[in-house]
Parts: sequence; structure tokens; C-alpha cells
Amino acid sequence: MFDDEETLLADVEHPAHGAIRVPDGRALAWSEYGSARGVPCILIPDAGSSRLAPAWLLHDSALPSAVRLLALDRPGTGASDPIGLGGREDPAEDLRRLVDTLAVGRVAVIGIGQGVDDVFAFATRYPRLVASVSGVSARLSEPAPARRSILRPFADRAQRPVGGLLGSWLAATAPAADLTRESTWAKALPRMTAAAAAALGDRWQETDFRAALATDAEQTQKAWGTVTRPAEPGGWSRDLTTDGVPVHLWHGQNEGTTSVSEIRSLVGARPGWEVTGVTGPTAVLGVWPQILSSAASSFTNNASAA
Repeated sequence: MFDDEETLLADVEHPAHGAIRVPDGRALAWSEYGSARGVPCILIPDAGSSRLAPAWLLHDSALPSAVRLLALDRPGTGASDPIGLGGREDPAEDLRRLVDTLAVGRVAVIGIGQGVDDVFAFATRYPRLVASVSGVSARLSEPAPARRSILRPFADRAQRPVGGLLGSWLAATAPAADLTRESTWAKALPRMTAAAAAALGDRWQETDFRAALATDAEQTQKAWGTVTRPAEPGGWSRDLTTDGVPVHLWHGQNEGTTSVSEIRSLVGARPGWEVTGVTGPTAVLGVWPQILSSAASSFTNNASAA
């Protein structure tokens, strides 16, 4: 059902896009990829990425023709308005408004990194609207900090990752560097962590990949775009109740401080949950045809089980 025709994102220079107004007056923007007649899959990118992330996430990968992929701008990113003074970010309600407005019925939700927390919040609150949850490169909650010596208060403090995979790459580039130039990335590589460099590989040598990264980064580097919610990775792992919604977690071999074995240990033999360990350092790149096909198949699997 999902392999007869495919669309290469490299051929889509200007994806369809739109925005809705949520009750507090904010604009919530998204871009659309794939077939308008396909099953609806909503993608929440990691912190530091925008609705234009699929151009590099799916670089040189085919998008299954049965998928209608909607990638969102979180508040304060890209074309989505920031939350006003005194406001509170509520991704579950933003997603519900989007689903109601587009009248797509049930959706498969896909989150990357911090976006995993957002899609679990939506699935937990509105399970009847969700065909499946896919978590890509999920992060676990940080353990309570150990007591430190008064003389060495920062000795055991681990370096915190910067805003997702794109953020970790950008942290190694010079301020205001031209991300479309090969020389920018050649200079940045020695300054990257081993994990970030391994995830990037030699993709930086491809002109269209660099252009896609630059376009996405441009959407997120706005001084006014800071989201009011403090970063608290791994909130999804504190409550694994999804009311029967199937969950599929995709995890690479070197996803920052979270390992595949930790994800498997957390999930255990929980019914309806599946963990796929991806060959290579990260699940963010290289396996999107499989991730999207799995999400699309959840619609038919649920219909058969009904």
C-alpha cells in the first residue's frame, strides 16, 4: 500500500504551508509535504528546528506516497507567533486545534527529541485522535543531581546538549557564518563533539543539504523567538500511559546521553510499544522512509483490529 509511488523532497522547493489562529490569537504555522490525499502524519521537530526541517531530515530519502506530512513551527519559531507575556505553552492544545481545523480525523504523531514530549502530551490527553505515536531520538528525564563537594561544585556536571542535532552543529560554526558554504562546515567539524560529527557524516559536502540546513536555521535564529516553556527533556518518560495508542520509538547508537538499552529497559514488555535500534549514531537521519511507512501502517493496523 505504501511503496507504489514515492516523492523525493529534493524536488519540492516550496512546500505548501499555512497557519491557523489559536484561542489566544497566536498564529500556528505548518508546512505540508507528500500527498494531500495521504494519511495525515504530524511532525514536531526537535528544539532548534522548524517546519522546514524535513528538507534536510529526509534528504535524498523518498517520502511514501500514502503520507501527508505536516511539520509544525513551535511557538516563537519560523512563522508561528511567540507566546505573549504571562502565557503558557501547551503543545497538546495547539495540536488539537490544528487537527480540528484541518478536519483530518485521526493523525499519526511523530516527535523528534524535545518534540517527543509534545506528541506524548497530545496522545495522553486525546488518545481517540491518535493512530500512533512515533518517537525519534527520545531523551530521558535527567536524574536528580548528585551532591557535589563544596570545593568542586561543578566537577561532575555533564555538558548539556544545545537545541537538538541542528543546534549542536550550529554551536560549532562561527556566528553569522554562511551555512551554505562548504568551508563553513569544514572549519566547524573539528569543533564538533564526536557524536555530532558522526551524525553529520559527509552530508555537509552536498550543496542541497547545506542549503536546507541554512533555511531551517534561519527560521529559528530570532531574538524574539524564545519559547516560554523551560527545556525539560524526557518528560514523556515519567508517564507511559497512552490508553492503547501504539508507540514506536526509534533510537540510534549514540544519541547524546540516552542509550538504546536505557530506552529498552524503560519500555520493557509494555503491550503496543516497540523500540527499534537504528544502525549508526542517530535515528534523526537515514531511516525516515521506514519511520513514515510504520506510522502510515498504524491506520490500517488499527482498522483491522477494530
